[in-house]
Amino acid sequence: MNENTEKKKFPLWVKIIIILSTLPVVMLPVVITNCSVAQYEDIKMFLFFYPFYVFASAIMAWISYRQRPDVTAILIILQLLSHVAIWMLPTAI
Repeated sequence: MNENTEKKKFPLWVKIIIILSTLPVVMLPVVITNCSVAQYEDIKMFLFFYPFYVFASAIMAWISYRQRPDVTAILIILQLLSHVAIWMLPTAI
Protein backbone atom coordinates (compact mmCIF):
# COMPACT_ATOMS: atom_id res chain seq x y z
CA MET A 1 0.00 0.00 0.00
CA ASN A 2 0.97 3.53 -0.57
CA GLU A 3 2.16 5.53 2.43
CA ASN A 4 -0.22 8.36 1.57
CA THR A 5 -3.25 6.12 1.91
CA GLU A 6 -1.95 4.73 5.20
CA LYS A 7 -1.58 8.24 6.65
CA LYS A 8 -4.85 9.56 5.21
CA LYS A 9 -7.22 10.43 8.04
CA PHE A 10 -10.62 8.81 8.22
CA PRO A 11 -13.01 11.75 8.76
CA LEU A 12 -15.65 11.54 11.45
CA TRP A 13 -18.38 12.69 9.08
CA VAL A 14 -17.76 9.66 6.82
CA LYS A 15 -18.04 7.32 9.81
CA ILE A 16 -21.31 8.98 10.82
CA ILE A 17 -22.73 8.73 7.28
CA ILE A 18 -21.85 5.04 7.05
CA ILE A 19 -23.42 4.30 10.43
CA LEU A 20 -26.54 6.36 9.68
CA SER A 21 -26.98 4.66 6.32
CA THR A 22 -26.97 1.30 8.10
CA LEU A 23 -29.55 2.18 10.76
CA PRO A 24 -32.72 1.77 8.63
CA VAL A 25 -32.21 -2.00 8.78
CA VAL A 26 -33.73 -1.92 12.27
CA MET A 27 -37.07 -1.13 10.60
CA LEU A 28 -37.18 -4.63 9.08
CA PRO A 29 -39.79 -5.90 11.59
CA VAL A 30 -42.10 -3.08 10.51
CA VAL A 31 -41.71 -4.14 6.88
CA ILE A 32 -42.46 -7.75 7.80
CA THR A 33 -45.60 -6.80 9.73
CA ASN A 34 -46.87 -4.87 6.69
CA CYS A 35 -46.77 -8.06 4.62
CA SER A 36 -49.62 -10.49 4.34
CA VAL A 37 -48.83 -14.19 4.65
CA ALA A 38 -48.90 -14.71 0.89
CA GLN A 39 -46.65 -11.69 0.29
CA TYR A 40 -44.23 -12.82 2.96
CA GLU A 41 -43.87 -16.23 1.32
CA ASP A 42 -43.01 -14.54 -1.97
CA ILE A 43 -40.40 -12.13 -0.59
CA LYS A 44 -38.98 -13.91 2.44
CA MET A 45 -35.60 -14.58 0.77
CA PHE A 46 -35.15 -10.86 0.06
CA LEU A 47 -36.07 -10.04 3.64
CA PHE A 48 -33.71 -12.70 4.96
CA PHE A 49 -30.64 -11.49 3.04
CA TYR A 50 -31.37 -7.77 3.44
CA PRO A 51 -29.61 -7.29 6.84
CA PHE A 52 -26.58 -9.27 5.68
CA TYR A 53 -26.31 -7.12 2.56
CA VAL A 54 -26.61 -3.89 4.54
CA PHE A 55 -23.94 -4.81 7.07
CA ALA A 56 -21.60 -6.20 4.40
CA SER A 57 -22.03 -3.03 2.36
CA ALA A 58 -21.28 -0.85 5.41
CA ILE A 59 -18.15 -2.85 6.22
CA MET A 60 -16.94 -2.63 2.62
CA ALA A 61 -17.62 1.12 2.55
CA TRP A 62 -15.69 1.56 5.81
CA ILE A 63 -12.71 -0.44 4.54
CA SER A 64 -12.55 1.09 1.08
CA TYR A 65 -12.69 4.76 2.09
CA ARG A 66 -8.96 5.29 2.54
CA GLN A 67 -8.03 4.07 -0.92
CA ARG A 68 -11.24 4.62 -2.90
CA PRO A 69 -13.62 7.21 -1.43
CA ASP A 70 -15.69 7.11 -4.61
CA VAL A 71 -16.41 3.41 -4.05
CA THR A 72 -17.58 4.28 -0.54
CA ALA A 73 -20.03 6.83 -1.94
CA ILE A 74 -21.34 4.31 -4.48
CA LEU A 75 -21.82 1.67 -1.79
CA ILE A 76 -23.71 4.09 0.45
CA ILE A 77 -25.98 5.16 -2.41
CA LEU A 78 -26.70 1.53 -3.32
CA GLN A 79 -27.40 0.79 0.31
CA LEU A 80 -29.92 3.65 0.54
CA LEU A 81 -31.60 2.50 -2.68
CA SER A 82 -31.90 -1.02 -1.26
CA HIS A 83 -33.60 0.41 1.84
CA VAL A 84 -36.17 2.12 -0.36
CA ALA A 85 -36.68 -1.04 -2.42
CA ILE A 86 -37.24 -3.22 0.66
CA TRP A 87 -39.72 -0.72 2.14
CA MET A 88 -41.65 -0.63 -1.14
CA LEU A 89 -41.63 -4.41 -1.61
CA PRO A 90 -44.73 -5.28 0.49
CA THR A 91 -46.86 -2.73 -1.32
CA ALA A 92 -45.59 -3.59 -4.81
CA ILE A 93 -46.76 -7.21 -4.83
